[in-house]
Amino acid sequence: MHPPAQVQQWAERQLADYDRQCPGSLFSEGLCLSVEEGYQLQTAVAQLRVQRGDAIIGYKVGCTSPKIRTQLGISHCVTGRLYEPERYQSGVELCRSGYASLAIEGELAVSLSREPTDEDLTHDGIPACIAKVFPVIELHNQVMHGDPPSAAQLIANNAIHAGFVAAEDSSKPLDRSPMLSIHINGNCVETCQGATLIQTIRSSLQWLKESLKEQGETLRDGQIILTGSILSLIPVHEDCHIQVLAPPFGMVEARFRL
Repeated sequence: MHPPAQVQQWAERQLADYDRQCPGSLFSEGLCLSVEEGYQLQTAVAQLRVQRGDAIIGYKVGCTSPKIRTQLGISHCVTGRLYEPERYQSGVELCRSGYASLAIEGELAVSLSREPTDEDLTHDGIPACIAKVFPVIELHNQVMHGDPPSAAQLIANNAIHAGFVAAEDSSKPLDRSPMLSIHINGNCVETCQGATLIQTIRSSLQWLKESLKEQGETLRDGQIILTGSILSLIPVHEDCHIQVLAPPFGMVEARFRL
């Protein structure tokens, strides 16, 4: 592990680069870290953000599907923090120029009513520790340096998370097979349906619970968890209107302009 003073210096650089839409420039200069060191750097950046008033409201789980892992060249799940200033309500209009190579994912998120137990995560269906299920549009800075880019870089860059747009609807009873589709300017570009959506919620929560335990952290009531996308990471190069439809859990939409 690197000395705390060195990690702190890197964290200050990471946050400054993130704020000016130039994330991860340290890695373009040849910085190499282990996965453990990547999380150490992510945590140091999180401490700086909390100090300046960016409250942590939950976590994201990334690289949950073969499709995303292939796109990013990563072979395992990763996690990052969610921050209050980067939570947006459905219908928002966002500027693409505020991001570095903006890309989005459509996925299901949950809010927790309490800390998940092992029993919660061993039964079929939606775990009892979940207060609400809702669709989100997750925002990313799709910038990775190196060939191939490392998992540690992805982690240190907060799993390239840059915010999320959340549906206002609360979850409905699961009385039919769930579905999730991404629509750009009214055209459906990707879709999935069935038990895999609910299985992803359970498996992501189980993985996150164990991962945080190793870092001395726990999940708690009120936190939001982005449970990971089954569909692709989609670049946003032009002005557009994006909707994520997730019956029976609701719909979320956002407009993107230059």
